[in-house]
Amino acid sequence: MATTKIWKVQKRLDHVINYATNEEKTKNNYSEYGMDEFDSIRQVMTYTTNPDKTEKQFYTTGINCEVKDAVKQMQFVKTLYGKENGILAFHAYQSFNEGEVTPEIAHEIGVKLANEMWGDRFQVVVSTHLNTQHLHNHFVINSVSFKDGKKYYSNLTNTALLRKTSDEICEEYGLNVLKEKTCKSGINFENFYKKSMRDSDYYKFAKEDIDYAIEHSWTYQEFIKKLKDMGYEVYFRANKISIRRYPYKRNIRIERAFGEEYSIENIKNKICSRYPTREEVIKPKTYDKRLFYKGSTKKLRKPKGIIALYYYYCYLLKVYPKKNLNYKLTPEMRAEVKKMDKYSEQIRFICKYKLETINDIDNLKEQKQEELQKNLNTRNRLYYKRQKLDNECEKDAVSKDIISVTSAIEKARKEIKLCDEVGDNARKMKEQIKKLDDKEKKKVKEKKLKKETKEKRKKTERYEAWKKKIYEQNRVKKQFWKTVNKKQQKNLTYY
Repeated sequence: MATTKIWKVQKRLDHVINYATNEEKTKNNYSEYGMDEFDSIRQVMTYTTNPDKTEKQFYTTGINCEVKDAVKQMQFVKTLYGKENGILAFHAYQSFNEGEVTPEIAHEIGVKLANEMWGDRFQVVVSTHLNTQHLHNHFVINSVSFKDGKKYYSNLTNTALLRKTSDEICEEYGLNVLKEKTCKSGINFENFYKKSMRDSDYYKFAKEDIDYAIEHSWTYQEFIKKLKDMGYEVYFRANKISIRRYPYKRNIRIERAFGEEYSIENIKNKICSRYPTREEVIKPKTYDKRLFYKGSTKKLRKPKGIIALYYYYCYLLKVYPKKNLNYKLTPEMRAEVKKMDKYSEQIRFICKYKLETINDIDNLKEQKQEELQKNLNTRNRLYYKRQKLDNECEKDAVSKDIISVTSAIEKARKEIKLCDEVGDNARKMKEQIKKLDDKEKKKVKEKKLKKETKEKRKKTERYEAWKKKIYEQNRVKKQFWKTVNKKQQKNLTYY
């Protein structure tokens, strides 16, 4: 059983400095490198790699760096990407129960945890302390990635992931795992991690793709192939499947993320259980519904203003396909469809209030703000009135009025938000369309210039060819007459 925690290293770590036993190593020995502001990293390194705690540093390991020069190497990465300020590093630990593991196993688990959590992008120093009855690992993680220069972002999701990964590795080594319960802060990390995955488009789309691959596969090998065809990289570790899709850099262990029903055995059972009942379903041919309009279309008004801008923008984005094709959407396409739902809502809002200009939007926003303030005042009066009442029936009646006013408030706030979104989007759309028009004009201009240059070159070539032809003709004529004159002179008789 192991417990984990992570916190940031910024300027000073007084709670860590107090535990440092070797004062000689906390001195600034690297002033020539301009590292005065990085004392906190060096102090953490001193504490985590203290020889009295690690048996002469036998249980220390550097990942993507050397333990002795870890401070210099971390500083070099920060200087390389120009990110020497702010959070300097992160300090984490992993603690085990008394007598549960040996120092070798504890350090091995710590190295595995560090490799899986940060090994692909960050420099990490792993150190196993043996000075207490509870063996524990310390991790010092550079805040700046050596791979792309991006900073590590520590939030509740990553904290939950750290604990989840630690528990999985402990289970691989046959260790007990803490039963999930709410901590002092009121956060259930298991539920928080699952909720964060549910809310993430990356995890949601991945689960949809996995279900699609299971449904349309005859064998387990075909299931893996379909995942790869959809752009996923598939990894196998400890008889478990992990997938990753560009541009995301984090692997998804599907059993951990989506439950035991997505283990390798259960996936195989799902595929095999469908063999007897699996049939190819031929979908009936569908026809597009046709609407007939009686009368003349000349009286129909063309859309103007902002609504016309939205329609044109949707046209440019190819929102209106010629055929309704039935195929599996890619994650990128699904993200765009999600955006288009917002555009559709905004178009309905524009049509409802017949908004044509930015001034119309501003006037509507002012009107809705006044309405919102009026409803808020009304609700406050109702709250005050309900407090003064003693009769339960009258209280219930006032509560119903409060609920109706609250719904009106929510509606007004939503419409105010839509006013802001429509105004911002209208300005952005104009800019995008202008850029597109400028690009098209530039293309037309370049095409025209290219055509003119080509025609000019052809004219020049034709002129040069004609000039060369005339020159050749004149040369032949001169040569001919020169030959004729010579013959005449030979045949000439003198008297």
